[in-house]
Amino acid sequence: MSYQHVLVTVDLSDAASKTLIDKAIEQAKPSNSKLTIVYVETDHLREDPKDEEHIQAHLKRLADECGYPVADKLSVIGDLHMKVADLVDKKAIDLVVCGHHDNLMSRLFGSSHKLVNNVKTDLLVVNLGS
Repeated sequence: MSYQHVLVTVDLSDAASKTLIDKAIEQAKPSNSKLTIVYVETDHLREDPKDEEHIQAHLKRLADECGYPVADKLSVIGDLHMKVADLVDKKAIDLVVCGHHDNLMSRLFGSSHKLVNNVKTDLLVVNLGS
C-alpha cells in the first residue's frame, strides 16, 4: 500500500526515535510520501520556554540525521491518542507509526490501544522491546 503522508511519533530517546523514524521512512520512501515527526508531551505543561527550545532542537537533529526529507517537526502537549487523531484529520495523514514497549507498565497503561480506537487511519505499532 502506498501512503501520501506518514506521521511518526517519537519520545525523544535516541534509540527508540531512530527506530521509529527508520520504520516510517521505509513506509514513506516507495511513494515519496511526506514525513512528519511529532513529539507529544503527556506528563506536564512546559513552564520554561527553554523546554520547548530543547525539544525543537532535538526534533531538528532527529530530522537532520534521518536521511529523508521531513515536512514538519511538531511538539504538542496533551493526550497522545487525542493529539494524533487531531493531526490525522488536520494534515490528511494516512499512516501513523508509533512505538510500543514490551513491559508490564506498557501493557497496563500504554497508549497503543487508545490509538487503535481513536485514530481513523492506518497505524503501524513497532515493538521497541522492554
